[in-house]
Amino acid sequence: MSESQTRLEQKVDLNLLKPKNALKKSQLSNDLLVVLKARVAEHPTTYQLKLCQEFLLYVTKIVEELVKKSDGINKKELVKDLFKQLFNLQPPELLVLDSAIQFLFDNKLICKVARSKKVVRFLKKKVSCLF
Repeated sequence: MSESQTRLEQKVDLNLLKPKNALKKSQLSNDLLVVLKARVAEHPTTYQLKLCQEFLLYVTKIVEELVKKSDGINKKELVKDLFKQLFNLQPPELLVLDSAIQFLFDNKLICKVARSKKVVRFLKKKVSCLF
């Protein structure tokens, strides 16, 4: 450990300092990207998936479930960042992706999982734990 780091730890308890505002939003956005990459990594990142509307719908539905309105994160930008990192998209491809996401949104294809399905799944888990 360096001398300056030990001096810093003696002067200030860094656990008391929490990120706020833009720093917190960027940290949350990066954390979500890591979670999304792990989830999407189950599928091979091939050229066909880059063009697949079903895959895009799958990813947008995951983002819809993960990101809350109170987080203040632009979901469309999060999906575009994810695709940019996965497939190394260029600006023209990002425009096509943007219009595809907008199409899904305009036609109300991006939706959350119904609460009834969540409740049924929760109850099945609890019942299976009893037996």
